[in-house]
Amino acid sequence: MPRLIRPLSCLVVVLVGYGLRDAARAQDDLPVYDDALDSPWENWSWASVDFASTAVVHSGTTAIAVTASPWSALSLRHAPFDTTDYGNVTFWINGGPAGGQRLHVTATLGDAGQAIGVDLPALAASTWQQVSIPLAALGADGAGNFTGFWIQEFTGADQPTFFVDDVALSRSVAVTPPPPLNHGMALYDDAFAEGWQNWSWATINSANTKPVNSGTSSLAVRAGPFTALAFHHAAMDTSLFDSLTFWINPGARGGQTLTVRALLAGVIIEPGVTLGPLTVDPNQAWTKITLPLTALGVARKTDLTDVWVMETSGTDQSANPFYLDDLRLDLAPAPAQVSAIADGAKEGRTVDPRMFGLNAAIWDGAFNTPTTASLLTEAGNQALRFVGGSASDAYHWQTNTSEGETFQWATNIDAFGQIATTTGAKVFLTANYGSGTPEEAAAEVRYTNRTKNYNFQYWEIGNENYGSWELDNNARPHDAVTYATRFKDYAQQMKAVDPSIKIGAVVVVDEDSFANYPDESAVNPRTGASHQGWNAVMLATLARLGVTPDYVIYHRYEQGPGGESDSFLLNAARTWANDAASIRQILSDYLGPSAQQVEIICTENNSVFSNPGKQTTSLVNGLFMADSVGNILKTEFRGLFWWDLRNGSVSGNANPGLYGWRKFGDYGLVNAATPAGPADRYPSFYVYKLLKSYARGGERVVAAATDYTGVAIYAVRDHVAHTLNLLLINKHPALSLPVHIAVTNFKPARSAEVFSYGIAQDDAARTGTGSADVAHATAAIPGATFTWTPAPYSVTVIRLQSTD
Repeated sequence: MPRLIRPLSCLVVVLVGYGLRDAARAQDDLPVYDDALDSPWENWSWASVDFASTAVVHSGTTAIAVTASPWSALSLRHAPFDTTDYGNVTFWINGGPAGGQRLHVTATLGDAGQAIGVDLPALAASTWQQVSIPLAALGADGAGNFTGFWIQEFTGADQPTFFVDDVALSRSVAVTPPPPLNHGMALYDDAFAEGWQNWSWATINSANTKPVNSGTSSLAVRAGPFTALAFHHAAMDTSLFDSLTFWINPGARGGQTLTVRALLAGVIIEPGVTLGPLTVDPNQAWTKITLPLTALGVARKTDLTDVWVMETSGTDQSANPFYLDDLRLDLAPAPAQVSAIADGAKEGRTVDPRMFGLNAAIWDGAFNTPTTASLLTEAGNQALRFVGGSASDAYHWQTNTSEGETFQWATNIDAFGQIATTTGAKVFLTANYGSGTPEEAAAEVRYTNRTKNYNFQYWEIGNENYGSWELDNNARPHDAVTYATRFKDYAQQMKAVDPSIKIGAVVVVDEDSFANYPDESAVNPRTGASHQGWNAVMLATLARLGVTPDYVIYHRYEQGPGGESDSFLLNAARTWANDAASIRQILSDYLGPSAQQVEIICTENNSVFSNPGKQTTSLVNGLFMADSVGNILKTEFRGLFWWDLRNGSVSGNANPGLYGWRKFGDYGLVNAATPAGPADRYPSFYVYKLLKSYARGGERVVAAATDYTGVAIYAVRDHVAHTLNLLLINKHPALSLPVHIAVTNFKPARSAEVFSYGIAQDDAARTGTGSADVAHATAAIPGATFTWTPAPYSVTVIRLQSTD
């Protein structure tokens, strides 16, 4: 049991009269409990606690009921994070019918209780009091390893039940947004930046402190013959950039001969640009170098992966270091006018409503509420996925528990079913493969579709089962052969209950990734090449077993945590067509003609694959969402599900170089506030809502394009409403860009409906001044050719009404 910590006398308690409701929590506070424990806060209590008590509630529908034996505590724990931006622990507390409890609040740093704390006055009976304790009083202000706090009984006697609600960490100062970014993309800025990694084979010190051009550190390079300082990135588009710039210092001796080279998809582009021999200038230690991307052979390319600064004289310079600092790709000047076209006659696929789906989470305590139903209706959501995520392979639906655990999750199958049926969503359910059985999955089909008549149609067998991060209790975990063999059993037993359901199998994008067992391989029937990756082995096994899935499940995240880049993300969605083509080819190769009936569905998409940072709650992530939808609608993908509706805030990457005013990350579109205010909806929610004015199913995708990658245009034709809907995304961080739009094979009326979301609305959520919602207006247009000027970092839908 944690030892009792004696208090300081410092305490701030704000009393609010019985029955009164507090003002809304500040929009940039960090929620801890609001009808449910906010993810990723955890219950580490050793008092008896009920997080879903309805006996005495301050706001919303539930509160935390705490029954404390001697020295026991309500303990709320978070992964270690920095409290620099936070000032107070705040919560509301009620002594219940008896009152009189004496409690003590203690912070934990690195999970260790601190030697100072705060005693609370004896609690009043049946009265809500707001408590606000400065972190300084708990010894936790400016701490880099804050892990939570206790509310502990300290008299040594049993206490009657008391109640806690609306728990948060409040900001110490207002969070202000950074200025709009217009500096391009950093490769190195005191550290390798924006997803660029150190792949050097010269000797590198990336935290060198002398000499430094700016900031706190530079790159010190000691190069042997033909060795290089090497930067590597996931393949990226260079269309928005025109040059590579950096500052160089030859060191004390100079004389180095260096060649700067760039690589496209890992292939060196010759000849590069040679610098040197470098000379020492006693009056100017640092020199700025600007290299046009045309000189490096990588201008307007889609697959830049590497930049090298290589020693090319063949001499050993390891004892003669040189230094580099402030490397970046500079934005190219934007055109004075962007040209765009949309051809109403060049129709492609019909928009599938499953392209507008969200993941729902078992830990979402606010899911089965009128607020959630209202939010989903407001946003025009069309589909929901549950359980989803890695929890799927541990979740047992009958007990609403995870493998090896006894606690029940906040949202069970019936709570999910209530919201899904209320909102009319198409449903995807993930059956437990990792620790479940075909019999358990078949029983779930029977319960949902026969007993409850939910008629859930789409079922996935497991979640990312190729990955070591998934629970897998099979004798050969994460094994493609085992998965395919068991997939057959799952599909047979589940369809025996309901033959109308569709069963999906998990895939990746190529034939070689996740080669988990060296003793397994498959020969591609078309190419004759042998592959050991998940797709090849799993699909070949399905073909041998005579099994064809109804659809395959693909997940796509663009970046890794800590390497987020706004400029990269805003161009990342352009490769959806590549993924569709690759998966379709692999299906055809291994499954043969039967592959034609297999749909491709993406049931998870977001910007970063773990530990979301401030980019996920920023306007940039909303723009990325719109661009992802615009691009994937031009492919054969039949569904797209965002991860997720409501997830929980975490203290991920808060790099000030990323745009946005919130300093925390959250995969969700909204937080757990009930009701949800403007700032409780993140930019991705508003963009998702805006997109319902573009398409929600049944429209036909038509050809559209611009001549500048900094502005994207997409178009659909709605033959029922007789409209041509244009989706316009201005990805430039600082400039309103005039777009000359030419519409062909469609005669628009002289006025149009316009829906828009951007910096102004996001700012309104921050300040509380103005409307944070999607803007809606009617605009006059001269005809089929007109100019529209979208604001920087904005998404616009223009709905043109036909006159035919």
